[in-house]
Amino acid sequence: MLAPMADRCPGGLGPGSRRLGRATGKDRDRCATRHLGTGAPRSRGAACALACLLAAGLAAACEPASTSPPTPTSSQSPPIARLAALPRPAVAETRAPTGAAQASNPLGLPAHPVKLDLGRRVFTFSDRMLAGAKLGSTLVLYAATVVGFEGDDLIIEGRGGPSYKVHPGYVVPVPDAPRLRPHEPVLTEWNGVMKHAVITRFVKDKMEVRYTDMDPRTPLAQLKGVRFVVQTEGLAPGNFAAWKDGETWRHVLLVSRLGGSPAEPGAVLTSLPSSSARWFALGYGGAALLADESALRPLPVKPRLKVGASVWAEWVGALRPAVVQSAEETGLYTVKFERAGRPVTVGWGLLTPPLDP
Repeated sequence: MLAPMADRCPGGLGPGSRRLGRATGKDRDRCATRHLGTGAPRSRGAACALACLLAAGLAAACEPASTSPPTPTSSQSPPIARLAALPRPAVAETRAPTGAAQASNPLGLPAHPVKLDLGRRVFTFSDRMLAGAKLGSTLVLYAATVVGFEGDDLIIEGRGGPSYKVHPGYVVPVPDAPRLRPHEPVLTEWNGVMKHAVITRFVKDKMEVRYTDMDPRTPLAQLKGVRFVVQTEGLAPGNFAAWKDGETWRHVLLVSRLGGSPAEPGAVLTSLPSSSARWFALGYGGAALLADESALRPLPVKPRLKVGASVWAEWVGALRPAVVQSAEETGLYTVKFERAGRPVTVGWGLLTPPLDP
């Protein structure tokens, strides 16, 4: 009987092996050549390739046939589409009004005539925010410029993209040359977003401001070439107001007045119980809402409060009872809420003397 190959091959790994070390590989090759007969010797690379082909063939024969095309790998996947090109959710489509005004007026606001010149600066919403917006959607006012008109719509210069149309009800106009004075409340910008602030001083050709609707630890900012709107008392675009929602007074930001009798020039709008006007406003977290003017109360843009005074201050979108603890910085008050822990700092527009029911 023939001995096993491992025993007969010099350098083999069986019990009959007698040769180890550097010569082992050469002896194994000579042994393999003798057993293959007279065929031409093959390189190790060719043998490995043949073994890989045989293994792949066996795997393919054992694997069940696929009934669907394979999932593309990352190198085969098509490029990701731009966000603006993706389809909007069905709920946004069904809630938005139909017709040509859909893109510029997704909430279906009534006509809102406004006189603005080309190049006029405004605060409005981006085209991406307006796309598919509905009541309750989060909206943020940005600094923008009017570059044209189409019917009743304004054409707004895009932020890094094409221009787009906006219904005037979504716009807060900005005067061209406002008269600015220290210690006056204003609407201005922070990284392009509309913010409330108070002017602290003039620094050469810049305005130093303290933001009053941001974290009170935000440092003073020196601004140049940005938008300013001097705030006036009453219900006005850009002002804060209290909205009676059932038994709760909500803190809201007014954007535009809709319907009702036109306001007299220079008149201070307060709550009118018999008014039929409504306001487009933003609630907690920038949620879009419509409020009856009869349910609104203006909040003072420059409150004058003494230490120990009882007030209502904003907390998580609602006005809650509090007591003034200090007024150390222009535009800021420190208050302590009833049944609450530490005092908090709030800015102008975020607190008011208690309101009548």
